[in-house]
Amino acid sequence: MTDLDTAASLATFNDGRDRQQYEGLTVWKLQDDLDRYRAVVAATRSEVIVETGTRHGGSAVWFARELGVDVVSIDFAPAAPPPTFGLPITYLRADTLRASTISEVGRLVAGRRTMVSLDSDHHAPHVRLEIRAYGPLVSEGCYLVVEDGIFDLAPPAEARRGGIAIPEMGGPLRAVEVLAGDPQWTRDLDVEGMSPLSHFPAGWWRRG
Repeated sequence: MTDLDTAASLATFNDGRDRQQYEGLTVWKLQDDLDRYRAVVAATRSEVIVETGTRHGGSAVWFARELGVDVVSIDFAPAAPPPTFGLPITYLRADTLRASTISEVGRLVAGRRTMVSLDSDHHAPHVRLEIRAYGPLVSEGCYLVVEDGIFDLAPPAEARRGGIAIPEMGGPLRAVEVLAGDPQWTRDLDVEGMSPLSHFPAGWWRRG
């Protein structure tokens, strides 16, 4: 599990470090994980990020403004009409696993260096399906980021913050087992090791 400090990472859900304020929006990510995003986008020259799970749109705005990428963000029920601030963000109000949604996302990112961030339903069966659906959109050398595996390492009461049935069904950390034996994916331990704090253990996968 590299040098992840599990206890300290879980503590961030209680002290407010699990979220950042940006452009008047909440970005539900640790600063340490945002730093990882910045590093991998710079290293891979990604042009577009596909994000499953929009919520208020905070992370989509952060990706577009801070990383200089286009964003395609998908959610069947975002918390509010998400803003774009004139940035290159496309919001799709849709089921991430619907065939027509996957096809539309493929059309929107075609021909560009693409990375994918999975941050919607965190139950393992759903995450596995999203890995299979959106993993093929990731460009050679770019990343598939499977967020919030930290909930698999939490006591049951805390794990349920990420999804009510995670203690029984497993969460993202269990889902990434489908990537571990696949030769086209490499878990990036150097990115994970950038900080002992993360909500995405075993969550950074490079294609190729």
